[in-house]
Amino acid sequence: MKRLFCLILTGIVLISLTACQTNTDNSNNSENNVNYVTTSCTKDFVDEFMSIIGDVELGGLSIGMTLDKEHCFNVTPLSVASQTDIKIFKFSDSCVSLALIDGKVYSICDSFGGFGFVNAVPWDYDEDGNLDLLVASSWGSGLHRSIISVFNTMTKESIVVYDTSNTDNPSVDLFVATVSPSLSSKDPQDLPIYYQVYTANIKVNDNNLADLSYTATGVIGSVVVENGAPVFKTTGE
Repeated sequence: MKRLFCLILTGIVLISLTACQTNTDNSNNSENNVNYVTTSCTKDFVDEFMSIIGDVELGGLSIGMTLDKEHCFNVTPLSVASQTDIKIFKFSDSCVSLALIDGKVYSICDSFGGFGFVNAVPWDYDEDGNLDLLVASSWGSGLHRSIISVFNTMTKESIVVYDTSNTDNPSVDLFVATVSPSLSSKDPQDLPIYYQVYTANIKVNDNNLADLSYTATGVIGSVVVENGAPVFKTTGE
């Protein structure tokens, strides 16, 4: 328990640099002829999660805010929920985004001044037999930026592979998805999987920053493994 609390405190330090967003999955609605993908946002397992962390008062730039049950939502993407036991929770007021893995809590992205967690897909990038998370998120007070990172579920560390603050369009929003380039193969197991990064328009549903929808506006690249490490490759590179 002492170790868990230390992990939570570590997450809160990261939260001081952070802010708000959500996940991805499957249901469509239209607005102005634009089809939006609606992210997962439920109260499933929130009681269990809050019993682990309790009410935690934030510090730093989020001073005065509390991680509480009222604002806590389960935003675990369907692909993550169906392939792993990982659960991802997000707070609708602070956008603090935390993952529950094997009974312990970890911060998976920064959030202050942004959407925080946007979405994630499972990916065993290092082929160690444990599914990791390829995560899209955003943060930034004054300068909004989107981040693509890999959260290693064994080391519990995040590896940033793409940061829009280093580009000509830092404020663009992003999400990640797995894509099979062809359905013509007789054996589905022969299909290579690509981990692509899309630019997006994001909509906040019902003024709840944990309940997002998004639509793709373009593909900017993909995340691949080179020399055992995840790297971002621009489309056409």
